[in-house]
Amino acid sequence: MSSVESAIIPSVRITSTWRLVSLWIAASVAAVPAGVLLHELGHFLVNLVFGFQGSVIHYSSTTYSLEKTFWQFIYRGDLAAAAATIPLWKVSISTVAGIAVTCALTLLCCFFATRKNPHPLVVALGIFAPVRFLSALPTIRVWLAGKPVRAGTDEAHLAALTVIPLPFLIFGGLLFLVLVWIWMVRHIPQDHRWVYLGSLFSGLILGSFLYFWVAGPWLLP
Repeated sequence: MSSVESAIIPSVRITSTWRLVSLWIAASVAAVPAGVLLHELGHFLVNLVFGFQGSVIHYSSTTYSLEKTFWQFIYRGDLAAAAATIPLWKVSISTVAGIAVTCALTLLCCFFATRKNPHPLVVALGIFAPVRFLSALPTIRVWLAGKPVRAGTDEAHLAALTVIPLPFLIFGGLLFLVLVWIWMVRHIPQDHRWVYLGSLFSGLILGSFLYFWVAGPWLLP
């Protein structure tokens, strides 16, 4: 190998590595709003189908006009008044819709991750989308303390509307999260895996900051 070739090849490798790092970071940044908004879109579309008045999608939630009144009745134990406001089954389906979209999206990413050299956005979205199940962690502390659970999570809402036990929903979601993370990490290309992981989590942190504290509140308050 000539001295010219030996000088060029390391430069090409360094440039290629930085391009991959940039791609993984950019994909991870994009995965944050995609994961959040697709989840909220599940709630929003069902609300529209059921004719919930004043249904609006925000950057990290979906609301409708009678939402506050409905849940006040539920947590007072007045199911009849709540059902007179909005049928319980409609709110249950709306609640499930967001969770279902997140799970379907995550499983789809898991499927495409099995392909050789999966796209960074597939991996990033598959890892970030189920992160929402971590929102149940504060609920566990309240539940273990024997206090009434009124946290505004989908799991707490679904448990309040159905016979499904809250612990089943919480721990089921956390188990799903752990299994997905193991699956996704195992399918990240082995060459430079730690570089990709570092880029991925750096991008997710940056994307979360940009979306939740900058772009999200400005675009979808």
